[in-house]
Amino acid sequence: NILSKLTWICSCHFDWLFVSQHLQVGGDAARTATFRTHESTSIMSAAVTGEVEKPPVVQRPPQWGWQTLGDMAFAHTGQANFHAENLPLLSKFPLIQFDKKELSEDLRGMDAIDRFTYAARTVRANHTSSPVQILLYLNGLIDFPAFQHIHNKTIANQTLLLWGDSGKFNGRLLKIRHHNVFDIRNPQMRKVFVDAALYGMSTRMFDGVFIDRANWCDKSDCRRRWYAEICASMAISQRILLAELTSVLGEKNLVVSKLTSGTFSTEKDWQVANAAMLSDTFCSHYCNNRCSSSSDPASSWTHPEDSQNCVDAMVKIQEMSARGQLTQSHAMGPLDGPYAEAAREFTMASFLIAVGNLSYFTYVNWSDNSWALAGTRWWSEYDKKLGAPTSPPNTRLPGELWKYSRTFASGTTVYVDIATRQAKINWA
Repeated sequence: NILSKLTWICSCHFDWLFVSQHLQVGGDAARTATFRTHESTSIMSAAVTGEVEKPPVVQRPPQWGWQTLGDMAFAHTGQANFHAENLPLLSKFPLIQFDKKELSEDLRGMDAIDRFTYAARTVRANHTSSPVQILLYLNGLIDFPAFQHIHNKTIANQTLLLWGDSGKFNGRLLKIRHHNVFDIRNPQMRKVFVDAALYGMSTRMFDGVFIDRANWCDKSDCRRRWYAEICASMAISQRILLAELTSVLGEKNLVVSKLTSGTFSTEKDWQVANAAMLSDTFCSHYCNNRCSSSSDPASSWTHPEDSQNCVDAMVKIQEMSARGQLTQSHAMGPLDGPYAEAAREFTMASFLIAVGNLSYFTYVNWSDNSWALAGTRWWSEYDKKLGAPTSPPNTRLPGELWKYSRTFASGTTVYVDIATRQAKINWA
């Protein structure tokens, strides 16, 4: 029984007063980030049992609005080398998070958090026409050497890493893509991780954290690669980590989890974090250097599996918005070529059918530079009129299972057939 084996997680006495320093987080609002043992026990119990009185909400939201789709756009991007000519593009987005490779060539050898801080300071200095919120990227599972504030601790103490204790993995370090993995079940490992987050937040350059791979242990990928028992215990412990980050940073800062298709119906991260990226591939696919501009995304769309995953993501957008939580829908597809416009319209239409307050969207290259600025665009559709919706989210056509429509105050209308990927946005 996984829960009985995890009772130690809720009953241990932790030395968590390490965050009792005063930190300047959330713009100019000072916050005392004090994390006491009895508070951590309560939070972790909620993460394990899935019982929570009130989920965390966004109390200091980024700029967001109904006027245009661009008012809902976000950028998850990185560039190994700094290029000043890219600053005007980034200055358009109200919400930004850098990928792990940000400035990795220009500032080679520097701790990743320090690189992100430098990039954030540069973007803020050039983001003068409108407010911007920037999130600190941290991987919640993989021990990347570039994140020196974490990696140096795991080198010194390998009990912080995940060791297998069953079958062929017994006595071996578990890995993902040849990298070691954090043992998030260990409270000292979570302490190291939260320490790193607080270090980044203390620079006053960030408005929260984005935790990559925050749900990977919930996925079937984990069970295929490792074994079910360790995946289950790690999945619960990753939720505990999110709960601890939320407690320390407070709801005035964003704690963005990561959801993916296949876990939408079972995930519980929304109970302990106030925001989530709904898949790397919202209503789309990742082609990973296998596609050209002449590849048609519709040809690889599988119904009903892909269709259901898309609808599940749309429902999650509606649910989290209704709770006062933030979502990021990261869509992919070709940037140019004969199928680019249709692919983009389909993902945009799917998003607009579901969109609510604090729902964010982006569409990037599906083949290469998917997490780089080179694969990011400010689309012409971002500047077209939208207005507040005049019909409810996720409204199906009468008698239809996969066909949806919605209208907006500007006169813009949206239709999409999720099964066939046929979509039409009539912009005002």
